[in-house]
Amino acid sequence: MRSLCLLAAVAVLCLGCTTEPTGPQTPVKTPDAGEQQRPKYLGKPLDYWTQQATAVDKMEETGRIVEALTHALDADELALRVDAADALEVIGPQAKAAAPALAVQLDHVQPWVRTASMAALTAIGAPAVPALVDTFQNGPGNSPIRAAIVLGSIGPAAKDALPVLEKALPDMPGKRDRLTEILGQIDPQRAVASVVEPPPGDGPVAAAIPSQSVPIAIEGQMDWPGFHGPGRDSLCLETGLLQEWPEGGPKLLWQLDGLGDGYSMVSIADGKIFTMGDRTPEKRPLSQFAIAYDLATREELWATRVGLPYEDGPRCTPTVDGELLYVLGTEGDLLCLQAATGAVRWRKNLVEDFGGTMMSGWKYSESPLVDGDRLICTPGGEDAALVALDKLTGEVIWKSTVPNLGQQGKDGAAYSSAVVAEIEGVRQYVQLLGRGVVGVEAGTGRFLWGYNRIANSVANVTTPAVRGNYVFVTTSYKGGGALLKITPDGDVFRAEEAYYLDSRRFENHHGGVVMVGDYLYAGSGQNQGDPVCLELATGKILWKVLHQKAPARGSASVLYADGHLIFRYDRGPVALIEATPEGFRLKGRFQPIAGTGPAWSHPVIHDGRLYLRQNDLLLCYDVRAGG
Repeated sequence: MRSLCLLAAVAVLCLGCTTEPTGPQTPVKTPDAGEQQRPKYLGKPLDYWTQQATAVDKMEETGRIVEALTHALDADELALRVDAADALEVIGPQAKAAAPALAVQLDHVQPWVRTASMAALTAIGAPAVPALVDTFQNGPGNSPIRAAIVLGSIGPAAKDALPVLEKALPDMPGKRDRLTEILGQIDPQRAVASVVEPPPGDGPVAAAIPSQSVPIAIEGQMDWPGFHGPGRDSLCLETGLLQEWPEGGPKLLWQLDGLGDGYSMVSIADGKIFTMGDRTPEKRPLSQFAIAYDLATREELWATRVGLPYEDGPRCTPTVDGELLYVLGTEGDLLCLQAATGAVRWRKNLVEDFGGTMMSGWKYSESPLVDGDRLICTPGGEDAALVALDKLTGEVIWKSTVPNLGQQGKDGAAYSSAVVAEIEGVRQYVQLLGRGVVGVEAGTGRFLWGYNRIANSVANVTTPAVRGNYVFVTTSYKGGGALLKITPDGDVFRAEEAYYLDSRRFENHHGGVVMVGDYLYAGSGQNQGDPVCLELATGKILWKVLHQKAPARGSASVLYADGHLIFRYDRGPVALIEATPEGFRLKGRFQPIAGTGPAWSHPVIHDGRLYLRQNDLLLCYDVRAGG
């Protein structure tokens, strides 16, 4: 199954700005789901119809199942819409009658709903083409281009849409390249061979990548000061954790409501929890905030306004560096705060100060990187692709100009966060941009190397993973994955492909990858989280769980801890998988208390406790062995 996701930017209300932190707020308890009356469709709850959709021996006719699920696409609760779309995806072409209602969802403000609906339409295939063509011609907002993307995903079976798409080309200059690409997906004869075919087999001769043992676990607490942990590698070094989860999952210790909308993860340091969210303080307009809580009591310590809100909140995870905290808002507002009080020490804006731009419409998502005395971030500007600032003052140390990397992708910053690498004695910052992955010299910002083939024109997201002088990079939207060997070439460097995996074999959408020993683990697939284990040196797929047999539906973020992988799926479920190349071993799975919207925030483990955020809700589970 192929499914696509295009999340459109929407205009937001221009609000006044203040830098003063607000006082603590009292969290509001979320009502238990059981306390709310569940709606019924054709006389039965949605769970009944979703089970019927997947049942081998159905008690209901398929047409009646499709009718009930179609009614659920109008549910007030967005999770019900997503569940209905997921079930219609399973039914596939026989869900033709639901295609018009699914097409209406392509203009929904919540990207989770759009994603699920696009996946269902793709699964319906050719029978959905008339509804998609109608949406392409007459749909509101950005639904026409989303309809076109689904038509491309359907492929040659959508050939009846070709005349309409061709006729629209002159009238859509801003989307001409994307539309041309879609035409090539439907009619492969039109496609321009702009990239080299991937190597055959499971991979070339093994690269001479440095072998590395499994991470050395440590007893006790280790702070989690920012995006993907202390090493930005999604490796939790704690030990003494549960090796299997009981039925129903680990013990819930507490839940905290009131974080606000957003996909930011939590950072934990010095007895405090830090995150970001869009919220509406008393007698103030909706705004984007950085927020701090006391770890022991969950009391809100402070909330500092960062800038304008966005349709589904911020993405940045705060970076803690001693007494200071760094955050980036979706509009490019970069703030240095006092971690104890939330007071603003300095402020920049990536657009106004550096001419920054994004490759596509989902706003800034990066988590700033602290390295020594400097702060690294990615405006994506013509002469400031990356910048280094004095972390104490915000003064510019250098701006990095990146040359043309190639035709793949789009200009501007992507949705990734930079990492530090020591390659052949040269300290570098490795970052994924709109046109591909680059390395720049840490001391000067001088461009050292770049690689374009992996870039796509929709969203490059996954943070690169570094081992010695090798870099693994992956994107979705047909991007695939590649291991690059970075070697000196005069006074710069050269990126050579050790291997390339096309998207049919591996692609990570936005949940991240983790290197454990000589292997790489991740969720594979566009809008999917199929667990996969790759041999890092060769790219050989040692095991992979295909979509229908994966622990849950949707994309998945991944975290390593004490010999296991934590997979958090965007529908909410969490899975414990043993980190072994020997085969897929599921050690536990549970459904946490549900928040609203997709569970795209990545999981965190700190002091034997698993932290799961879903939009406004933060959950804390005890994962200590014997805890």
